[in-house]
Amino acid sequence: MSNDRALLDLSIVIPSYNERNRIFKTLDAYTSFFDTKKIRYEIIVADISTDGSKELIRKYQKKHKNVVVLDIKQRGKGLAVFEGFKISKGKLLSFTDADNATPPPEFFKLYGELEGFDAAIGSRGMRRSKVVNYHQSFFRRLGSFVLGVVFVYFIFGLHIHDTQCGAKIFRREKILKVLPKMRITNSIFDIELLWRFSKIGKINEVPIKWVDDNFSHFRWSETISEFFWLLRVRFGL
Repeated sequence: MSNDRALLDLSIVIPSYNERNRIFKTLDAYTSFFDTKKIRYEIIVADISTDGSKELIRKYQKKHKNVVVLDIKQRGKGLAVFEGFKISKGKLLSFTDADNATPPPEFFKLYGELEGFDAAIGSRGMRRSKVVNYHQSFFRRLGSFVLGVVFVYFIFGLHIHDTQCGAKIFRREKILKVLPKMRITNSIFDIELLWRFSKIGKINEVPIKWVDDNFSHFRWSETISEFFWLLRVRFGL
């Protein structure tokens, strides 16, 4: 859209992969919360599911005019987010996770922290951050260390405490310039996204409350290959 006044205030993309046991609690929480705010919003569920949740989400959509369902054919969290951004109608484009790990009031903090910035991202690693029910495995913690220290700081030069928190808001005109350059579409796409975005926009990292529900689709077998992709992306291979 070329007419900025015709755009909504905010688009929220929720990538969903076999989340039928959690997605509706999240949708209820977000629609109930944002219905009370004086902003025009939409929630785009970018669904990659094989558990039948897509049909249930479509039924939910009929009762909630602000919810849009997007059928994604290929698996990949990053891909789902990108496809959601492409059909979005918001001046601000954002995404959050299907598990409601970032409750709506915490997500809304990012909306209020954009003044003077081109993006606001939630962080679990700052002094005023609060993480509830945190019980990740040793291997998950190891993976987080490798990502956070080796890749984020030393290889990509990003001075960001937490690139992987699933709560981020971007100004439309800036993030749409980044999408065509993206090469990583899996669960650690955030690093490439923030690295490329940092070249054209200013990022505000915001401490938030984050609730871990002890369930994840994280798989080392998938992520190791993405480490190599990060190296290829960073060094233009």
